[in-house]
Amino acid sequence: MNKNIWIPLLVIIAFVVLGALIYYTIRYDSQPAEPTPPPPVAQHETINAKHQYKDGRHIIAGEANVPTPCHILATDALVAESMPEQVTVRFIASSSADACAQVLTPARFKVEFQASEKAIIKATWNGDPVELNLIPAGPGEDLDEFELFIKG
Repeated sequence: MNKNIWIPLLVIIAFVVLGALIYYTIRYDSQPAEPTPPPPVAQHETINAKHQYKDGRHIIAGEANVPTPCHILATDALVAESMPEQVTVRFIASSSADACAQVLTPARFKVEFQASEKAIIKATWNGDPVELNLIPAGPGEDLDEFELFIKG
């Protein structure tokens, strides 16, 4: 072949390769990334709850959102021996469902523990600190009668 034909042929091949690289770069960069799975629990900044102290016992009751209707909310309280006591109310949301609609769903909770009236109460959500806004129960309210709706 003639030397004059090789130069335009190499230029054309270079443009084709460059065009293919640009096409695939744009195509794969513009496609949305794989969706990230939803967080295992609802992300909370503050949990509002009613609080009542009577006969040496604290009762905390309310509702918190969980990420799906398939999640179950469990609660407990850890009381550290100190004066005043340091209490951590633990909220644990979990689900064993393979697939479930991603709809925030209110879940009721009630936690009871023995501690002094001056106990310092804080909370965690699946191990992460969360603000617990305790609203004193009214004079006519009895949180012992707060009903939970347990999934079954």
